[in-house]
Amino acid sequence: MATDFNQNQTPDSPWNPFLPTKRDIRRTEELAEKSPVVAGILTFFLVPAAMIYLNRGVNNLKILGYVFVTAFMVSIVSYKENDAGKMEGMSNLVGFCGQVAIITENVKAVTLARKRLASKQS
Repeated sequence: MATDFNQNQTPDSPWNPFLPTKRDIRRTEELAEKSPVVAGILTFFLVPAAMIYLNRGVNNLKILGYVFVTAFMVSIVSYKENDAGKMEGMSNLVGFCGQVAIITENVKAVTLARKRLASKQS
């Protein structure tokens, strides 16, 4: 099932951070002007800098919330007084997956904006 982004329609899923928001659709031209490489590098080093560069943050904050909830749940499930090293490893893994997800989402936002703009112009 294809989604038609040209008519300002987005799937209604406030929980999925990988779908463009209606604001992203309205700002297609502005997002298409941004560089996906710069967005990815800024996100890698400092997430707030990427949020300022792209002028968007809702989806990044959704992912950050999911990372906190996941880390909290993993720490509750795997908590034992003498297994602090294993818990730290799991926390690092959850944080790494969250960082990769945020980088992917920011790069994808710019790439999808460029695709929407190209299909709009043709």
